[in-house]
Amino acid sequence: MTSSTLKVATTLALLLVAADIWVATRHFAYAREIGRLRASMTTTEQRRSDLIIATERDKIRMELALAKHQAQWDSKLHLSIAADSGHMYLQRDGALLRDMRVSIAPDRLPSMKQRTTTATIALGQRTIVQVDTSDTLQLLLSGGTRIYASDDTLTPVTPGDVRTSTSDFKAVLPNISAGMNVYFY
Repeated sequence: MTSSTLKVATTLALLLVAADIWVATRHFAYAREIGRLRASMTTTEQRRSDLIIATERDKIRMELALAKHQAQWDSKLHLSIAADSGHMYLQRDGALLRDMRVSIAPDRLPSMKQRTTTATIALGQRTIVQVDTSDTLQLLLSGGTRIYASDDTLTPVTPGDVRTSTSDFKAVLPNISAGMNVYFY
């Protein structure tokens, strides 16, 4: 290794360590703030807060299970995208016709002021508005989300979109049409 490469690597390592320390201090600061706020609450308020949080978690789990069930048993040919596992499925009446790996991007990339992303692709049902095979292979969905084909895994996925391999996209393309449902769960 040359000295300039070693300097760059050392600087990068130090920056990563500094970033880890900053994240850890923020984590502990938030934990202290939550503890301080909970200490100022009465027992009844704490129980109510815990119940609200548990209810919201249960509601989200129920919505995800319902969307997954609806997607699995739709009698029409459709696409289902499991956001948590990074898979897209071509399905009909519960039959799995094709399983494809996908990369899903958040709605927007983090800015310099905002170190983390704040939004992810919304879950639920969408409809294919347009099938575009002119310049790039892509499906335009209601709500603005796009499913596109690319074998370039080094470039980040366009914010708010889904990327799949060109071979998988071409394999399902004859079965895809405008008006078809796409489920995100």
